[in-house]
Amino acid sequence: MLQSVYSVYDRVRRPLRNHHYLVLPGGKLAYARIPGRPEQIARPVLAALDAGAEDSGWFDEIELLTARELGRRYADITVFAFVQPPAERIAAAYELVIGSGKPLPTFYARHGFQPGMSLAQFVLRVCQISDLRADNLFRSQAHMLERRPASKSLVLRTDQLGKGWPRLSELLAAAGGLRLPDCPEPAGDAEPKPVTRACELEAGPLASRLARRYAQDMQLYFADERV
Repeated sequence: MLQSVYSVYDRVRRPLRNHHYLVLPGGKLAYARIPGRPEQIARPVLAALDAGAEDSGWFDEIELLTARELGRRYADITVFAFVQPPAERIAAAYELVIGSGKPLPTFYARHGFQPGMSLAQFVLRVCQISDLRADNLFRSQAHMLERRPASKSLVLRTDQLGKGWPRLSELLAAAGGLRLPDCPEPAGDAEPKPVTRACELEAGPLASRLARRYAQDMQLYFADERV
């Protein structure tokens, strides 16, 4: 009952929070968006699909749906998504929210985050907030994607793009004969601070906390290795 009440409240406060699925022109393929580096990687792919401009982040002629709406309207559609290792993702979120020195976004100011807090303090606060209330910058990716059947989805890891890129190319070709852009280089183009902080989060007590917080992500997408 409480979860249902909160869900209604959340839809009023953050109406697009759960609208993760972009149904691309033609209705044969959908993209499940994850904020941050996954979304950056997706932009040239979406541009190749005529779903929007690579440099703007705005997408034309698409439907923006929740998982429930997608299942109801497009039960057989194929979905692709990019997911990021939790340590990298939280390090990037810390840099954006705290390390940038900008005023805290409203959500963070209201949920116990403080300007200038340390990376460890940030991680511990993130781990105290459930996916039901979490901002999408640190909400678990499994919770956002809400687990679709494996036969109807392709999930590519941002740290292993080369492995899934040929399969994604096949999906695009089947969806409209479109050519996939070249696979992005590994995260050598990433900012140094988040990379350094991600390394801090891959070992020690904070790694254990993140592994527990993002256990579903680890099980579904990163079972073979790090946080």
